[in-house]
Amino acid sequence: MAADVIKSPEDLETLFNESFYESPTSIAAPKVQVKEGSTINPVRGMPLFKKTRIKVTNYLREKNYKETMEQIEKEKKLQELDEAEEIKELNKELNIKVEEPESTQKDKENKKDEIETDDNNKTLELEGGVKEHVRANDVILDADNIDYDDKTMDITATGSPVLVFPPQNVTIKADKMVYNKASNILKAYGKVEVIRDGNRVFGDYMQINMNEEDAFMDNTKTKASMLTVTAKKSEMKEDKVILYDGKMASEDSYILNFHTRMIGGNNFNTMLIDDEDRSTLSGETGQTAVHIKAKDIFVNAKRDHDVITLKKASINYGDFHLLDWPSITIHTNKKHQFFDANYPELGSRGRLGMFAGPGFVFDTPLQGGSTLKAIPILNNKSGIGFGGMLKYRSATNYTDLAYGSSADVFVLKGKQYFDDRLYMQYGANSYMDEWWFGSRMPKYTAELIYHDRAVIPSTIGKNLDLRFRHRFGIGYMQNNDVNRYGERIPAADIGTLRTRYMAEIDQSLYRYRNKDNLFDFNLSLVMQGSAALYGTGDTQFVGRIGPRVHTQYKYWMQDVGFFASAYQDGTPMQMYDMYRYGHANVYIREALRVNKFLTLAWSGSLTMTGDSPNGEMFQENSFIIALGPDDFKVNFGYDWIRRQTYFSFIIAMDTKGSSIDFDKMEIKNPDRLARSNEEDVELKVFDYGNGSTAKAPAKKMMYAEVIDIEDPDKEQI
Repeated sequence: MAADVIKSPEDLETLFNESFYESPTSIAAPKVQVKEGSTINPVRGMPLFKKTRIKVTNYLREKNYKETMEQIEKEKKLQELDEAEEIKELNKELNIKVEEPESTQKDKENKKDEIETDDNNKTLELEGGVKEHVRANDVILDADNIDYDDKTMDITATGSPVLVFPPQNVTIKADKMVYNKASNILKAYGKVEVIRDGNRVFGDYMQINMNEEDAFMDNTKTKASMLTVTAKKSEMKEDKVILYDGKMASEDSYILNFHTRMIGGNNFNTMLIDDEDRSTLSGETGQTAVHIKAKDIFVNAKRDHDVITLKKASINYGDFHLLDWPSITIHTNKKHQFFDANYPELGSRGRLGMFAGPGFVFDTPLQGGSTLKAIPILNNKSGIGFGGMLKYRSATNYTDLAYGSSADVFVLKGKQYFDDRLYMQYGANSYMDEWWFGSRMPKYTAELIYHDRAVIPSTIGKNLDLRFRHRFGIGYMQNNDVNRYGERIPAADIGTLRTRYMAEIDQSLYRYRNKDNLFDFNLSLVMQGSAALYGTGDTQFVGRIGPRVHTQYKYWMQDVGFFASAYQDGTPMQMYDMYRYGHANVYIREALRVNKFLTLAWSGSLTMTGDSPNGEMFQENSFIIALGPDDFKVNFGYDWIRRQTYFSFIIAMDTKGSSIDFDKMEIKNPDRLARSNEEDVELKVFDYGNGSTAKAPAKKMMYAEVIDIEDPDKEQI
């Protein structure tokens, strides 16, 4: 269910803080939730810094492991010699004579000295063997019966024949195989199976021309990822595979979650819903599958990208015809961690206004496969204007750059991940993530951030957890040159370095939940603090504390919090990052599920002590209308403070039963399809206890954990 995508207030708060008030501008790679029995494993990108860190760690651990094993073996040998000496002394005391060859005695006399000086006299050893060279046209045939016809020059193999091509790592199985020496053509009949690198292709008949190095197969069938591919006929040439009159279908359940970030931080997606009151798009339409009919499909497996083009595509949801698309080209990296396509785009940005325009996608060789999308746009801020937008996407980076003549302003927003918790955010005239300070707009900024969190379960009682989060950032910022809040503060064209540490402790005090009666109550105490030092020597300190309450009664849900704050705000960039919530602040988030297809939500932040910079009570004020069933939500919103509209959607689609029919599908460089040139790395674990019975001088076991990186671009559609 799309209603289950955000499973906690913390999840929603993360989405809220990281992308407040920026409309979507592209499709993000779908999250895949695996149902029981499924085999697909979603893969996330690994930043270069993290990969380097793991390689260095592995090198040091392996080096330490080898040194430890050598020390263990050395101690073991010395112990054996000591035991032999003890036995010799005991035999001497008991007057037992044990005669040894002279050579053995000399060896024992020198062995201890050799062990002790082993570290300085290591011998270089060569490992491995000589492999037999196999020529490109060599094959290996194994069968119960092999017959040869002198007249036709046919070699016929029956009885479970298996043909192996070692250079290509290809194995062919069939009920019967016939090879003609004169024409150099191989034919396979019956249940034909082709195995290559663990992938299996099945058919009824196959013919291979050894001279031309091509082949074709009848009634082809194979399984690739979540899809089963069938075709009446297939041709295999040196660098391409062509399928005719075929179909790709999903026979298993895979839930694809497409979701964009939402305005206002409303957490109505955490609402308890009775199963009888849930709604699904499939339940209302009677259908669960998307069907696409395409005349031609072209797949180009490049070095770093997979590019898929559909020609004359007709898209249907069940019995409902959605649209016809003359041509669409989809670009993705090898691990399919993101994708983009040449569809038109529309939306709004803070300083740019509304925009719309066609999109053109290009592959780039950067970051192991990435895409750049160019969009000529019309924008409307103070009248109709012209401009353009560039969008860069990779597995660990997203960057949007735009200009519109109506606003006469450049807009930049991006994020680059270096490690699981380390990233850089940069932007110009865009709302940036400032955590619980709210999203703020600098003129331009570049900031390196470390953000981490931890949970201590059941600290003061069962299910009463303590959550800790902290964030450290250092970067350069330029003060905003536009007063968007009506604040009575002077403009200051200043840019400076800022170093800031922020932390939050959230202790749950009381929790009660009754799912049957749709009642939920959670009371917690929250403490937050921030300390900033600027390059000008100015400082900013904020500390606040207060209760937070989450309640739900039937289908009315609310979050209410109060903060008592103490602060010394000496920031030189007041328009950008001054503290705007006063000494007493209340935030309220309300959500009401009117029926299965309509949810209303409102979010606000109020300064109760009248000491906000603009003298107004409301510092945040926005609403959302969510339309549609629970697995297909479309959200519309408006922010009165920033005067900006917002659009987002959430889709949770089960791919089971969905299909793509095609007249012809051509796959260029099939060997490179979905195969990444990037090296996969993981932290190694060395077991010190299995190498020897001797006690290791270091730890018995080293443990490590690799945590996946969150998708850096969740706000897109």
